[in-house]
Amino acid sequence: METTAYNQPKTFFYALRQVLPIIFSYMVVAFAFGIMMQEAGLTWLHALLASIFVYSGSLQIALVPLIVARTPLPVIAVAAFLINSRYMFYGIGFTERFKRQGKLGYPYMIFAFPDEVYCVFCGTNYPRYVDPRLCDRWSAVLCHASWVIGSVIGAAFGNLLPFDLSGIDFAATCLFVCIFVNQWLEFKSHLPMGIGLFAGLLCLILIGASNFMLPALSLSLVLLVIFKERIQLREEANS
Repeated sequence: METTAYNQPKTFFYALRQVLPIIFSYMVVAFAFGIMMQEAGLTWLHALLASIFVYSGSLQIALVPLIVARTPLPVIAVAAFLINSRYMFYGIGFTERFKRQGKLGYPYMIFAFPDEVYCVFCGTNYPRYVDPRLCDRWSAVLCHASWVIGSVIGAAFGNLLPFDLSGIDFAATCLFVCIFVNQWLEFKSHLPMGIGLFAGLLCLILIGASNFMLPALSLSLVLLVIFKERIQLREEANS
């Protein structure tokens, strides 16, 4: 079927309907991130740039205390790589799909591919009137835009709200728990989640709460590489 046969307005609203739950959750978590940036002495411009060019909820929230602690850039770079290394494992399967977006769309789709968008793309069956390429593009753009808007609003106007926002940074914990539960439900093999729990608890016990994150991420990545084939075999056997 030619692209001209697709219904463009219906494609947009179909994409919006698919990602609407993500948009609402992103606005809340991004708002919390914006307030965390504000409380750290940073401005709405920092929140805007971080949300546009970093666009990784778990990394951005972890980035705030690293910036406040004046962590060296090489350490932040390693932490960013380790936190986002999971994208390498499930992003490979979408390479050909993203190439259909063209020279400009291809790199953006790789960039704008957080966990929640991945889940949407895995479970979407497009109706005949929906343009799959345009629908994917709208899904990614809408989610990205909602994250940017939420973080800027939180950083710019969070202190103007007439109620106490103490504890809103607990949204970060909620985000990590939701990601963990989602991965547990989506993947047939629970070995990756078990590796993450094992590495985190081991490093927490051995190193302590203040410095365990980077070693735990490093250990998790090493173990995931070691057990990569076993994880793939288990996924294929259960598919």
